[in-house]
This record gives sequence, C-alpha cells and structure tokens, in this order.
Amino acid sequence: MLVSACSSAEEGGADAGMARAQPPARDALVPAPPSPDPFPGQDEVRLESLFAALAAEVPVLARAPQVRRDFESLLPELARRDDQALYLDYVRVRLAFEATRAGGLWGLAWRITDQQPQSDRIWAQWRGLAASRGADLPAITAIAECDELSALFAFVAHAIGLSKRSQVGLLWPAANHTVAVWVIEPGARETRVVVPTSQVFLDGAQSLGTARFDPWAQKRIFDYRRVDAEPGTRLPAPLARAFVRAVREHVPQSQAALQGARNRREQAQAGGGR
Repeated sequence: MLVSACSSAEEGGADAGMARAQPPARDALVPAPPSPDPFPGQDEVRLESLFAALAAEVPVLARAPQVRRDFESLLPELARRDDQALYLDYVRVRLAFEATRAGGLWGLAWRITDQQPQSDRIWAQWRGLAASRGADLPAITAIAECDELSALFAFVAHAIGLSKRSQVGLLWPAANHTVAVWVIEPGARETRVVVPTSQVFLDGAQSLGTARFDPWAQKRIFDYRRVDAEPGTRLPAPLARAFVRAVREHVPQSQAALQGARNRREQAQAGGGR
C-alpha cells in the first residue's frame, strides 16, 4: 500500500480490502429532532452510535439556509441539476470534511507521520484521549498527515450514509501529498470535487471544491471502503458528545466562515493554544 508523506516545507498558506461499515438506516419519514444529549448516561460510546447520531444531524443541517446557499453556489461547477438526494450527499460530504480536516471541528492537527493512507491511528488516539463531561475539545485531539486525514474523511462520509450515487476516495496530486475527492455518479459522465483535507500546497482561502488541484490528474479514484475502526469501537462519551456538538454548532455556518475559523484553529494548534 502506498505511503504518502507530506513535506512541511511545502505546506502553503494558513496554517484494500475490507468491506465498508454499513451506514445507519434512514427512515423515509421526517425524522424526529436529535436529542440534546445523543448519548445520555453513557461513559463510552460505540462508534456505530456516534455515526448514527451524526447521520441524524444531516436532515437538520440540510435545513440551514447557509448550507443550501453554499450548495447552490457549487451547483454550476457540478454541472448537475439540483435534487434532494444530491443535496443530502453534499451535506454528508460537508459534515465529514469540516469535522475531519486539519484544523477542523474535531481538533485534528497535521504533522508528518509516515503512516499508511488509512485512519486507524487516529481512532486509536481518540480511544485513549482523556475527556471530561461538558468540556470543550482540546486544541489537538489527534495528529495525522494528509493521507490519514483523507482516509478518515472518506470513512466518515460513508459511515454516515453517503448514497450509492456518490463515492469518495484518495487523490495524489503530487508524489508526497494526498487529498480526497468526492465522485458524483461514477462512470463515463462522473463529476469530481476536490476535498482538501489539509492546506498543504494551498493558501488559506481554499476549501471544498478548490480548483488548485486537478481531480482528473489521476485516471481513477477508487472508492474508499476500508473499515478503519470496527462498529463496536468504544470512544470516551465526552469526546463523542463534543464531536456531535461541534457539528451542530458550526456546520450550519457559511463555508467562508468555516474556513476562517479553521485557519485560526490551525494557527492556535501550531502555537500550543486552545
């Protein structure tokens, strides 16, 4: 399996084989509002329960006006007609991207690790993270490089219910760098959207759908279906609650606001702040 190490001197701007996890079932009826505490009374949370809680946030986020406006701004680049199924996949991609990117909502920090392009080590760090009920996330919850972050994004996007019309996989725009790609309607007429899980080679303004990398430079984007952590994996409940809370509070904001906050978080991480 290819290892891709990202060189720190090249970071610009601001700071196969296992079956994929089954996505949580989605009721065709209007879902009930998510519980204020998605994991009441729990000290540990199974990974499948975390993904189910995040999946329950998707229809809520889809009703946020700024999320809809950002999707409509992206539509011309997608060369697709607006439809609800595509929009919900966009919301899932947006959620997974903002949560798992370097400097993103879940406190991931980019460092060279020389690890395989998979997210196993990230989940191991989260399993061992000490967390207290009601506390904010620490500035850094886990350390990973670009290929690990891209694999994490893809794993989460699939696990929260990405539809069969969408795939997510890894792109190597350079020999020593990895990003993710969202592929819509895979096949002869597919659309590809770059998902920059770190700012390596990018300035601080680049976000979901950046044109700075050519998603067609790689002949094929392989759908990432590896199970990086088992459904029964247990995380500290305060951490899982903080993950869900961060998604609820921030993903409804505009993409520009999310990018600005991401840049500030990464700067704080680099300086050791909170």
